[in-house]
This record gives sequence, C-alpha cells and structure tokens, in this order.
Amino acid sequence: MKDIDNVLSPELGVAKTTKFSAVYPILNKWMLDNLDIQDSRVGKTKELLDFKTMLTNPYNRCVGGFGRDINIFFLLAEAMWIFNGKKDVHFLALFNKKMSDFSDDGKTFHAPYGFRLRHWGVRAEDTFLEENMNVAQGHDQIADAVKILNENSDSRQVVLQIWNPDFDLGAKTKDTPCNDTVMLKVRKGKLITTIQNRSNDLHWGLPTNIFQFSFLTELFANCIGVELGTQTHNSQSLHIYEWNDTAEKMKDAFEDRLFEEDHAKESTHPELYEVSHSQKMDFNFEHEVPGNRLREVDIHLNLIIDNLTKLAAGETASLTELQSVLKFSKYLYLAYNLCAIYLQYKSNMSDGMVDKDSLRIRAIKQIESFSYIAGGNSDTLDIVVLAKNFFASRLTNYTHEYLGKL
Repeated sequence: MKDIDNVLSPELGVAKTTKFSAVYPILNKWMLDNLDIQDSRVGKTKELLDFKTMLTNPYNRCVGGFGRDINIFFLLAEAMWIFNGKKDVHFLALFNKKMSDFSDDGKTFHAPYGFRLRHWGVRAEDTFLEENMNVAQGHDQIADAVKILNENSDSRQVVLQIWNPDFDLGAKTKDTPCNDTVMLKVRKGKLITTIQNRSNDLHWGLPTNIFQFSFLTELFANCIGVELGTQTHNSQSLHIYEWNDTAEKMKDAFEDRLFEEDHAKESTHPELYEVSHSQKMDFNFEHEVPGNRLREVDIHLNLIIDNLTKLAAGETASLTELQSVLKFSKYLYLAYNLCAIYLQYKSNMSDGMVDKDSLRIRAIKQIESFSYIAGGNSDTLDIVVLAKNFFASRLTNYTHEYLGKL
C-alpha cells in the first residue's frame, strides 16, 4: 500500500510528510531542475504556484543538513518574541543582525506577526500612550481563539489575521507580511493549523515558518489542553531566488549523498551530530483556566526575553526569574540557556585576539551541560543537536573523532 503519510508531488502541488527535512532537499532539486525562470521585484526566481506543505507531525519542526545551516538560536528567540506580541528590532537583531534590514526606521517592524496577532488593528509603528492605553493595545486574537476553542472545540470560526489591507495593501515598506492568515480547528483532541502564505522562499521562508508556527501552536495547544495534529502551509508562491547559493549547495550535497548510497560508499556529507528526535514541551501550569494559562505563558516568555536582553547589555540575569521559568517549563528554560550561550559566544567573538575555535568548543560543552534539563534523550534532542552543529560546523579544523571527544 502506498504510504499516504509521506507524499511529494510537485506536479500536483503537494507535499505531505511527517518531517519536512525528509522532502526538503528533494523538493529543492525538483524546483531547480524543472521550473522556468520567473522575474520578481528582487531578482529572478524558480517559482511554484499554489503549493501545499502538510506536516502530519508538527513536533518535527527542525530542519538542517545538506549544506543548510540553521541558526536555531535565532529561531527560538524569534518564536518566543512572536508569541509574546513584540515588535522591536533590537531583540531579534541580537541573534540576526540582518533583521534590521527589514525595518523601515531601524526600531520597529511594520508587520511583526506576533504583534498583529496580539494587538490587531494597531500600527506597530505607533506609540502606546498612557491616556489611551486600553484602545491602543488593540485586539488580542490569540486570547479570543483560546476562549472560543475552549468553549466549543468544534468551532470552525477561529480565523486569525496578520495581513491588514488598511496597513499593507500598496504600502511602501520593507516588511510586508508573507504569512497572512492562520486558521485553527480542534478535531479528535488535536489542533489543526492552516497558514495562508502569499510569498514563500523555499530556503529562507518555509523552513522558518514551519518552525515558527509549530512552536507558536504548541504553546497555544497546551493552553487549551490538546496536542498538535496537522500543520499545513498553503504557499501561493513558493520560490527559490536565482542568486541564493543555498539552493545549489543543497542540491550538490543531496546528489552526492544519493551517489554514495547507490555505490555503497561512506557519505562525505553526514550530519555533524545526528538529530534523532523531537520532544514535546512541558508545562507546570498553576491554573486550569485556559485564559490564565495563556497569561502564564506570556509572563514566562517575557521573563526570558527580558533576561536575554539584560545579558546582551552586559547585565546580570535574574536568578529568581529564571528559576520561575525552570519551574514552569524545562523546555523553555533550555531554550533560554541555548540563546544565552549564543549571546555569550557573540560577545566574546568581538575580541579580535580570541581563539575562535576555543570559544566554539566551549559553547558545545556548555550546550551539552544544559541538555539534560529537557529530560529524555536530551543528547539527541533536535534543538540541542542543531545548537551543537552550529558551532561544530564553524570549527576551523575538525574531525568526527575529535568532536566525539568533546
């Protein structure tokens, strides 16, 4: 019988898989080999219209390998920032300085997803004023979605908007939202998520979006006491930019792997550390009411963001606040520590005389010292492995035997 849970048919415009990383390099190769060049605003592309990517196990949110280097620290920081409804450039730029390029004023983004979801109807560029704070906060779509699905899990009316025609249609901005609508349903005790996307880069957009929305909906699902079901991304324009060398590097690495497997040779493109599993988030909620659970999530994400900001500024993080995070969620506490290790690494790298490899080795050891926090097989947990790979792949000279001795 055909495996209906793992289907890739670019001709029919669909990928259905338990793990996006399994179809990612295949889809990349097919698009490069079969699509014509299409002009766009920022360069020529290979474009696939109306493509559906369905994940049957959204907990498998991490991708990597075949020359695709993923900054897991940025992904974690951004996902927490989004759910918390933030809009500032500063925090994201700590993990990816290129994010500043997408801001019109260098301070805020025009269409930050989380801010649109948590403060609908308010321009991100506007300043909240004390005298009209209640109005200026806007509409919290996430809070309403929690309430609706808790009261009626069969509801078909939870549609969350990111694209706002009043702000976006014809706007001259560096930050036009690509993901525009999120639809949520609960069926058989699982959260079904569908994201409508107007413009999706295969390498910079889709893998990031998969991570973002899986992370966000897992937080959401835990508030209402359900698990993740399927996550579907409907990309009206899935494309690869001609000038993005990631696509060719991935194709070459993938073809080399296929050749080596066909000829029973040892692969020259192994993962530095193998990702073997994902792990569900844990939460020690103090409240049974879903709305109050949402507030607990918000409070602890805010503590994480505040303390990471302090570390980046050379200040001392609050031990009391971090202990609160640890008590609430070991997964989120691990996410905090991975991001903190990255910020420490970046700070130390600013010293021109430092031995960069020694900093990378130290970071790998620090990651391993914190990996136990999540419990289970934490040494092969996806976010831990990608964090170690980030540093290991940047070592000037390394061998797998050497890495095994770390």
